[in-house]
This record gives sequence, C-alpha cells and structure tokens, in this order.
Amino acid sequence: MKSFPVSRRSWIAMIAACAAAVSANRAEAQEPPMPKPSPQHELLKKDVGTWDATIKVWPTPDAQPVSGKGTETNKMLEGDMWLISHFESNFEGMPYTGMGAIGYDPVEKKYVGGWIDSMSPYMATSKGDYDASTKTWTMMAETRDPMTGKPVTQKQTIRYIDDNARTFEIQQKGDDGKYWKMLEIQYKRQTE
Repeated sequence: MKSFPVSRRSWIAMIAACAAAVSANRAEAQEPPMPKPSPQHELLKKDVGTWDATIKVWPTPDAQPVSGKGTETNKMLEGDMWLISHFESNFEGMPYTGMGAIGYDPVEKKYVGGWIDSMSPYMATSKGDYDASTKTWTMMAETRDPMTGKPVTQKQTIRYIDDNARTFEIQQKGDDGKYWKMLEIQYKRQTE
C-alpha cells in the first residue's frame, strides 16, 4: 500500500476542521430554551382562587334538575402554564371529588384539558378556544359514560360574568345527535 505524505500545514488544517465540527455539534446539542408562559397562559390566572359552586344536574334530557353545592380551588402549577383545579361537593348525600388541568398547546393553538373524578373510571379530555369578545371558553370534550362505557361527546362552555362570577355548562350529545344540557354550575369567588 502506497502512503501519501501529509504536510504539516495539511495536518493543522485537518485538526482545525475537526475542532470546528466538534464545536458545531456541541452547539447543536445544547438544550433549547425552556418554554415560557404566553398571553394565552395568562388568561388561566383569572380562575385562581377558591370558588363557591351552585350546581344543577339533569340526569336525562327530560328530567327535572337536581341541585347541590360545592367548592372549587384553583392554582397555577409552577411555571404558570397549567391551571390545576380541585372540586369537592356532597351531592344528594354522595361525596364527590374531581380534579382537572387546563393549559394552552402552542403547536395546536388550542386550550387543552383533562378531568378525572370520583364517580367515573374514565378521563375526559377537552380542546377548544377562548372568545375575548364574549368572555367565553368553548371546549369540546371526549369521555365515556360512567355507567355504560360508551363514548360520549360534550360541549363545555365557561362564561365570565365579571372577575368574581362565572358559569360552567356541559351539553352532552345524545343518541339522536342533539345536545342536551346535563350540568350547570354558577361560581362565585370567595372573598376573605
């Protein structure tokens, strides 16, 4: 095998090229900057605090509503990108606990959320938008009926009356494809 002589100048050039390549790879391998809260995340802070809840539930489309009371406590998760909710009530003599999280997905440009509670083995996931002109969130949720396990689609709406009052409503899609109101909660912020 014939060897080719390499000049000193060529060796220095090759070493410099290798060093530059290693340096470039290190720069590319550095961690990207941590995400920061956006103006959309700021909106979530409106719900931080403790709220008294007056509840109405319609078990079926043609039923009379059943009433109850509850309390919701909301706080921002460290990093200010997720609102964490904890809800408690004693509804018709049955204790009820629910927990949820809502944030903003900057890739999908949608608000996203999840909900679990003590009366269902299924998580509800939701996605939607906020309309600043009407001060209304509209989220579409997917879950399962806790009694039958069948998939259920819900339309969830939150309307802000002012900084200390809001309403939450769930309309559920029936077998006929029409939505019917199954839940309404009137929230009042607790003041110290």
